[in-house]
Amino acid sequence: MVTSPRLLPFTIAMSVLLWIIATTGGREVFVKEVLGDAYDSQAEHFLRGDVGVDLAASRWETMIVNGKARIYFGPFPAFVRMPLNYVYASGRGAWSRFCGFCAGLIALAAFAGLLRMALRSSCLSTPWRNWVGSACLVGLVFGSPLLFLVGSPTIYNEAILWGLAWSLAALYFSLRSREAEGTALTFSLVAFSFCAGAALLSRATFGVPFLLIAPLLALRLFRRNPMHNLAALFVPIAVALLFYVFLSYARFGALTGMPMRYSANPEQREFAVKHGLFRLDRVSYSFADYFFLRYPEVQENFPFLRVMWRHFNHPNLYVMPFSETHLSILWSSSWLLLGAIIGIALLIRSREASALDRAIAIAFVVQLILILSFMGLCQRYTAELFPFLVFCFFIFLQRAKTAPVRLRYVMVALVVVSITINTLSTAFWLAQDRNLPAETRTFWKLGQATN
Repeated sequence: MVTSPRLLPFTIAMSVLLWIIATTGGREVFVKEVLGDAYDSQAEHFLRGDVGVDLAASRWETMIVNGKARIYFGPFPAFVRMPLNYVYASGRGAWSRFCGFCAGLIALAAFAGLLRMALRSSCLSTPWRNWVGSACLVGLVFGSPLLFLVGSPTIYNEAILWGLAWSLAALYFSLRSREAEGTALTFSLVAFSFCAGAALLSRATFGVPFLLIAPLLALRLFRRNPMHNLAALFVPIAVALLFYVFLSYARFGALTGMPMRYSANPEQREFAVKHGLFRLDRVSYSFADYFFLRYPEVQENFPFLRVMWRHFNHPNLYVMPFSETHLSILWSSSWLLLGAIIGIALLIRSREASALDRAIAIAFVVQLILILSFMGLCQRYTAELFPFLVFCFFIFLQRAKTAPVRLRYVMVALVVVSITINTLSTAFWLAQDRNLPAETRTFWKLGQATN
C-alpha cells in the first residue's frame, strides 16, 4: 500500500509563520510598501478600460509612451486589487503585505502537493517521508527566496512572488495530470492552464516554460476524450496569452513587452540599446553569481551574519558595476540544490526519466537561460531559477532508487544549515534596507543594536 507523507500539520504551521513574516509579527497588515499603490491605480484604470496608471502612484517607475503614463509590471497584482478594494476600500494602496502572504501561501501549498506526490513513490520509509517532507517545507519558507520576497513585498518583489507561486502551482497540476483520469484529469488540466496563465500575467518569464509544456501535455490527451480535455488545457492559457499580447500592444505598441526605448532609467536604456537586453555570453558569469559567488560574512553582533552587494564590473556585459545579489543559492538553499543536482543526473540517464520529464526540464531551462542572459544581476531574480530546481528536486525524490535513503540525514542537516544562513542573512539585509517601511526594518532587527 502506497503511503503519502503527513504534511498537513507542518503546512498549516508554515502558513502561520508566513503570515507573521508578511505582516511583521501579525499586527501590521495595512502598510504602504514602495510603490504599492501603483497596482491599485493600474486596477482602477483597467476598470475604466484604460491601460495607463496615475503618475503620482508609479512615480520613478513611470514610462511615458505617447504622452501617457505606463508601467511595465505584469497585470496580475492589479487584478487581485480589484475585489480587495471593492470589499475594503480603506485598504487601497496598502495591500502589498496581504497579497504577498496570499502568494506565499499558494507557493507553500503547491510545494506541499509536489512533495506528497514525489514522496509517495519514494524509497524512504514512512517515518522518513514525514521527516524529509516536513523539513523541506520549512526549507521552502526559511531556506529559499520565498523568505526575502514575502518579507519585503515591494512593487518589484510582489510580481516575482506571484510568478513563483503560480509557477509552482502550474508545475504541480501538470504532474498531477499525468496520473489523473476522468473528471480529475479535466480539473487538473484546467487548473494547470489557469495557473500557467496567471504566472504569465504576473511576470512573463515565469509563463514562458508553461507555454512550451502545454503542447507536451496535449500529446498525451488524444486517447483521453481529446476535444474536452484539449479545451480544458488550452482555453485559459490562450486567453491569458492573448490578453498579455493585447496589453503589451496597448501599452507600448509592441507585442512582446516593453521596448527598452521607453525605460524610465536612461542609463539602462542606453546600455540595452548598445549592448543588448539579453546575451548568451552573460550566462556563465550570471550562473556563478547566482549559485556560488555571493556569500555571507561573520560579524560579532546579532544576527551574526552580514551580506552586501559586491563589485562585479563587466562594463560590456552588465549595466551596473556591482551585483545586487547578496546571497547565492549555494548558501541559501543548499538542501534544494543537492537534490536538484541528483535530479539532473537522473534526467540525463535514459532509464531513470521519461522523454516528457526531460522535455519539461528543457522548458524550464529556457526560463533559466533568459534570466542568466539578462543585463542585470539581482537577488530577487534568483526566484526565477527555482521552478527548474524544484522540478529536478521532485525527480530526485520520486525517481532515485537509493539516494534519498543514503542522504536523508544530510538532507535534514542541509535544511538546518540553509535556514540558519538564509534567515540571519535576510534579517540583516531587510533591517538595513532604507527602501522598506520602518515597521519592516524594526521587525527584522530582531534585537540588533540601533543607532
